[in-house]
Amino acid sequence: MKEKVLFVANNIYLDTSRNEGGVRNCTIEYINLLSTRFDVILLSVSYSKSKLYRIRIKLGFNNYNDYEPKNYKNELRETIIKNDIKYVFLNLSNTMTFASVIKEEFNEVKVILCSHGNESGDFLHQSFRFKQEQNWLQRLRNSILFAKMIEKEVDFRLRFLDLILTVSEVEEGIEKWLGAKRVFMVPRVLINQPIPWKPVYGRVGFLGDLSHKPNYEGLVSFCDAIVKSPCQELKLRLLGNPTKIGNQLAQKYPFIEYCGFVPDDKINDEVATWSLFLNLVFYYSRGVSTKLAKGLSWGIPVLSTSHGNRGYNLPIGMLASSETPSEMAQLAVNLISDRNELDKMREISLRLSSEYNDYRPIMDNLYPFISNL
Repeated sequence: MKEKVLFVANNIYLDTSRNEGGVRNCTIEYINLLSTRFDVILLSVSYSKSKLYRIRIKLGFNNYNDYEPKNYKNELRETIIKNDIKYVFLNLSNTMTFASVIKEEFNEVKVILCSHGNESGDFLHQSFRFKQEQNWLQRLRNSILFAKMIEKEVDFRLRFLDLILTVSEVEEGIEKWLGAKRVFMVPRVLINQPIPWKPVYGRVGFLGDLSHKPNYEGLVSFCDAIVKSPCQELKLRLLGNPTKIGNQLAQKYPFIEYCGFVPDDKINDEVATWSLFLNLVFYYSRGVSTKLAKGLSWGIPVLSTSHGNRGYNLPIGMLASSETPSEMAQLAVNLISDRNELDKMREISLRLSSEYNDYRPIMDNLYPFISNL
């Protein structure tokens, strides 16, 4: 019989009826990983409904105040006692506030944070990269909020959290710098779901939330680079919402063919026609690029970046990657007419998705960290 552990997560990331998203995907992956060794009991929690919380959100001054852990104190106590819980896993960095409530009554229980990416580092990066969009008051607010975020992250790592699971090697060092007692990186696992590939040569594709800053900036940077080195054969199929942004991009760049949001039952037919799957990540942001896993799992040629490859424990140099938008644009232009090279890239995707799709080797390495806490 497997040992029981508790996994605390927001109900929106446990609801599989919702549209896919990077956070939900990462949540399910953590659960699947833990399920190889443990009997995972889920505790669903919800965002705070207090007026103060709504005011904080409206003012953009929320500092890990998304939940009211004390409201779950009785449920936590009953679940821990009833199931003889020794390990509690908290999903996503903003749930770390549950650790203090747990440790208050069950100091011997080990609390493990399942991070999806460092919050304060991402906040700092976004605040300064796009500071031209902010007025002086917003910049002042962001500076104060950043200091408060760091203070709280360090406090909880020093006092309440026994282990931090990260999703990229970059954030291992950040967590240690913040004072984490122990850190373990959980590499992404691929799903082996190859699709029949019927490429329209010259057609490349990108899918993602177009309102997400890293997606939007990566897309615009790539398109600007294509403009500087025009290629009549290249057509970029763009999938994602919001429609307004997609249409604006299609109007600005004539080689974009905007397809809007494509439902799950139609997406395979669309992606099967792409000669290249683009992973347009040109700077570090929180967590990892879940899109890379999509392309590799489908077994189609993937053109990525070194930034976009983080968090995947794959052989170095196997994926076609670039460092800058201009390098990627040139690679894409060269590859769309090179059928032999595209066939080789497809074989690499098929190989990787068939060899890196098992959670058990990861748990074999992780379990000693957990059992020795």
